[in-house]
Amino acid sequence: MIRTTKLFFLNRLHFSKLPELSLSNTAKQYFDSLYNTTTTSTGVQWIEYDHSEPKYKFLNYLIEQKAVLVHGTNKSDISEFTPRKQTLANDRDVVNAVFAASDSVWSMYFAIVNRGEYKGSLRNMCITVPSKRGIKRFYFFSLNKEVVENRWRDGVIYLFSKSDFEQGGAENEWICKRPIKPIAKIKVTPEDFPFLDDVRSHDESDNMVKTLFKALILNK
Repeated sequence: MIRTTKLFFLNRLHFSKLPELSLSNTAKQYFDSLYNTTTTSTGVQWIEYDHSEPKYKFLNYLIEQKAVLVHGTNKSDISEFTPRKQTLANDRDVVNAVFAASDSVWSMYFAIVNRGEYKGSLRNMCITVPSKRGIKRFYFFSLNKEVVENRWRDGVIYLFSKSDFEQGGAENEWICKRPIKPIAKIKVTPEDFPFLDDVRSHDESDNMVKTLFKALILNK
């Protein structure tokens, strides 16, 4: 009942949405083989992805089936992540940790924002709801409206074993409070991000509540 009510309201708000993951057996076999080949190698290997299914589906499949978490960044040469002080997604608690997510699209947003050029806040939200067929995914992404050029760049998503992490300040946020090495990495481009044309623009003088009200309620 609670899940049904939650889905009822989420579906009526102006989120970007993804349905439950649906893949052919051929795609699953390819994903399994690619994951096994890459993660059994020595060191942090690049995943050489070559399939018609979008990368976010591959990564969400690994998250759902292989107990994997992901971290998106502009940096391609990280061999070990070290904890640093950051605020959790609840905007209250500050922790010294390595952050990861149990959603590939959420991480991809952070991977492709051009952090070297971008000035302002990154406003975003990721909500997942289990259903009988899998996981429904709801998103909100926004960038400073004053930044209109050089918003995007290629990035990298790093993979981690979920067993090394604990829950963070949101359902899809995870933290590790010690240095940790990724198990693999994959290149992503702005074209891999399924909601590139749906990213909203916000006024930096607005707080997050006002930004969400404008976007999700008023659809502005």
